[in-house]
Amino acid sequence: MNQPPQNWQQQPYGGPPPPGWQPHPPQPPGRSKAPLAIGIIAGILLLGGGAAVGVLYLFTHADSGTAKRSDVLPGICGNISEAALAQARTTNPNGSASRESKLSSGTRVLCSWNQTKGEDGSGQRSTSVSVALDQKDAEAGYDRSVVRKGENAQGRSMQKRLSGLGDEAVAVLVETESAYTRMSVVVRKGDAVVEVDLTGWDAGLFGATKPDSAELEEAAKGMAAEMVAKL
Repeated sequence: MNQPPQNWQQQPYGGPPPPGWQPHPPQPPGRSKAPLAIGIIAGILLLGGGAAVGVLYLFTHADSGTAKRSDVLPGICGNISEAALAQARTTNPNGSASRESKLSSGTRVLCSWNQTKGEDGSGQRSTSVSVALDQKDAEAGYDRSVVRKGENAQGRSMQKRLSGLGDEAVAVLVETESAYTRMSVVVRKGDAVVEVDLTGWDAGLFGATKPDSAELEEAAKGMAAEMVAKL
């Protein structure tokens, strides 16, 4: 893997996955698959080199979004603005992955969005925001959340402390051997803990590429800031 981005620190990871965690994140399309190679050769033979390149480019940059839904999410999810969701390229509300649950200590709300077809570009993006409210020991809950972001990472996990966001905040970046990347921002404000997860990959010229970590960080921080500002 490449060297860590500037100001990021390597984060230890390992151990069993937390409840609900997917140990194997969704993998972007590979660059050097046999069917693709055959298709390129066939394209060159049948369509000519330039046309084959055009077909491959269009395949790689196909819109991976879905038709705009009108799913109703829990009320607190409305703290995230349409502008922040557009910056994250995830404007489509996902009601099936959003819910509010009562815990032994407080309440947890999950908010989920993915890409809207025709609006959020190519590649793949998804956003998940978790808000734990009225926590009896929010500081310990915050620490556990930060650790979980690096546990069972399918690649390199790094973290960076953030200033000016809630009472304490950290960004956690996970890069894998593939283009799949996850940026998490965890914030504690009083007795509330907010977790923003932005995941996905970008469409390169002829295959998936890693997203720009600074771009993901800014989008995740923007959503976290909007959420904690209204708690």
